[in-house]
Amino acid sequence: MTILNTTDKRRNTTGTTGVRASITMLGGLAATFELYAQGHTRHDITTAVRLRSVLRVRQGWFSHRDVHPEEIEAARVGGRLTCLSALNLHGAGVLPRHDLHVSVAHNSCRLRMPLNSRARIADVNNPGVTVHWRDSVEHGRLVLPPLAAMSDLIQCQPPDIVSAIAGMLLHNQPGLWPEWREFTAAAPEVHRSWLQRVDEVCESGIEGLLWFKMRDLPFSLRRQVRIPQVGRVDFLIGLKLVIEVDGAEYHTSPETFESDRRRDAVLSAMGYRVLRFSYQQVMFRWTEVETAILAAVSRGDHH
Repeated sequence: MTILNTTDKRRNTTGTTGVRASITMLGGLAATFELYAQGHTRHDITTAVRLRSVLRVRQGWFSHRDVHPEEIEAARVGGRLTCLSALNLHGAGVLPRHDLHVSVAHNSCRLRMPLNSRARIADVNNPGVTVHWRDSVEHGRLVLPPLAAMSDLIQCQPPDIVSAIAGMLLHNQPGLWPEWREFTAAAPEVHRSWLQRVDEVCESGIEGLLWFKMRDLPFSLRRQVRIPQVGRVDFLIGLKLVIEVDGAEYHTSPETFESDRRRDAVLSAMGYRVLRFSYQQVMFRWTEVETAILAAVSRGDHH
């Protein structure tokens, strides 16, 4: 009896490992019929779920815990990550908190809540999910590639957010430039002109947001300017007005806080005026930022 139990346990463990490996091979998400095609039995799948090697995402679909939680949530809804959610995973996030953005086929139905496959989105007020309906479903199983997600972003977010995210994406993934040029050339005419002005110079999304809002004002605004004894500053207006922007999760440690103040003091000693803004100010209190910058220029702080 003991020998049989040990054998059964070994067989179950092997089956569990095989199911998980098949899901990985299939892109991190697999349907029951696909696992059957790989030679797994219903018993193998049930055992893998019971041992928590595999997750039952929704009826007939399975994943595992190495997959990003938001990708699993999108699969539970019935689609794939797109827009802000996908671009966050691609390293081009600007908004730290947002709805889960999910791309679904145009004929999809019975969409579920991200954390509860038994609850339908249609039955819940404010489900925290933005659904993007698409005619084609050719991109990936869990998350759309960057430019496919960008096409949903353009329809969902204002130009300043799109421009900031696109600039950050190109800064982090310069190999996307050829595809980006094709993408902008094919974009609707109403968006094409400002999309074609996107570049990769800004090093963060929040810098890109400030650049988009200020770039057409009638004074010289330069980015990533190197100043002796200090290094690069985010923006320089004219000759002497420095603009620095702190990201949502940046400059939070005592060491970086002190480093920033040392830089500001050195710049001041060299005759520069420094304006430093937080992520919250640029993102949610833009009037404060614009008023301060325009006031400094009107005083001649940039000369």
